[in-house]
Amino acid sequence: MPTLVHLADERELASIKNSGIKIGKHRRGIYCMPVLQNFYVSHQWLRELKRGGAKTLIGVYFKISSRELVYAGKFNQEHKHISLGEAIKEIMRLEDPLGYELIMDRKIEPREITKIKSLPQKLGWRYFPNSHNKRPTCACPVCIRIGSIKGKRLRERIEPPVKAMGYNTIILKLQTSKKEDEIEELLQLIAEKRRRADPFKLIFLLDKNSNTINQAMAITLSVFRHKNAKHLLLRLLLSDDEETIELSTESLLKLYGKEMEISLLERKDPVITQKIYEWKKSKSPINI
Repeated sequence: MPTLVHLADERELASIKNSGIKIGKHRRGIYCMPVLQNFYVSHQWLRELKRGGAKTLIGVYFKISSRELVYAGKFNQEHKHISLGEAIKEIMRLEDPLGYELIMDRKIEPREITKIKSLPQKLGWRYFPNSHNKRPTCACPVCIRIGSIKGKRLRERIEPPVKAMGYNTIILKLQTSKKEDEIEELLQLIAEKRRRADPFKLIFLLDKNSNTINQAMAITLSVFRHKNAKHLLLRLLLSDDEETIELSTESLLKLYGKEMEISLLERKDPVITQKIYEWKKSKSPINI
């Protein structure tokens, strides 16, 4: 049976060991690549995936039958629904396999995982394959090195400096915004750095009775170092939405650690209990 590799956020390690690789929210399936002799090709997506916010990515290796169907093709082209064996043969025949991907439309069970290991964090391409051969189209430090000749001028030409929105300005925009995706984006701006402000200014968002907004709130509250963050997160724990409960528990543990563990366990909620188990497991020494 062929071996495949899925690149995952290191923070998901405990969950993957316990429950396998799940299909993420808003994703078509499990993204992976076959393990080939060419290490770079097999792990080519690492730097691009790190743009999603993960600090460290790990390789999760698993084996499945070569007869199993997968969606295969380059990321910017239509994918074919073919057997894994055919997909591997196709990628090995390609003159330029960069940008190729496999997508499985089912969960990977823990028993199918053969190993999990650390990886070099500078593997692969960023933005698009062979982007280093093109004129920079973004102002990131990889495309335009800090200190390079005329680097500042080129960065500002591509991305003119934009004054960051202040916390109170974001709050005002949240009060008038009615679209969930806009509210999510504004909450992400708040979550970009630690804050000592009173998060009670955000309490009006809970009245919208939106699971999507509540989930974004649960994540955002983890950056606040104000006592009222705990009150809002405990209120979110009363939600009927499992993902909101999971994210709220995760934020409470991130902010207060063992101090919250006992009181959370007293709730005897299976979702909270499982999240605490995963949190404790992630804190224990890892053998990979």
